[in-house]
Amino acid sequence: MKKLILLLMLSATLHLPLQAQQRSDETAKLKIAASQYEIIELLMQKHEYSQIAGEYRKIITLDLALENEKPLVQATWVIVDGLRQAGQYALGTQMIDEALGAMRLSESKFFLLMAKGKVLKDQGKLQEAIEVFRKAQHFAPAASAVEK
Repeated sequence: MKKLILLLMLSATLHLPLQAQQRSDETAKLKIAASQYEIIELLMQKHEYSQIAGEYRKIITLDLALENEKPLVQATWVIVDGLRQAGQYALGTQMIDEALGAMRLSESKFFLLMAKGKVLKDQGKLQEAIEVFRKAQHFAPAASAVEK
């Protein structure tokens, strides 16, 4: 029993610094993501759209923790909405497709597909938009999904 308690104490002692380090790494990643978002906003204001995808990719490759996926999706929605308003539909679609590949949560995929449907709708690609909205339904919570 003493060995088990000693082992548990040793395990906890070794585990705590690891968790602190992981939190510190995640905090650093979030700070980088925030600065990248600001860079993207400025590029949009300057109408330098050709640089946005590369800057956005830097956020996606940070591999943020699962609990930080929602803010990333929200930021992506805002960026894509700005691109829609600027008529940069292809770039908006490209960013959504890249983000979809990096997302792990169904809710995240749902909101990104909804954004993609809106981009397609704005382009007049109504049938494609309908298909994307239907695909989004597959990622909606089961209780609220429309029966097929």
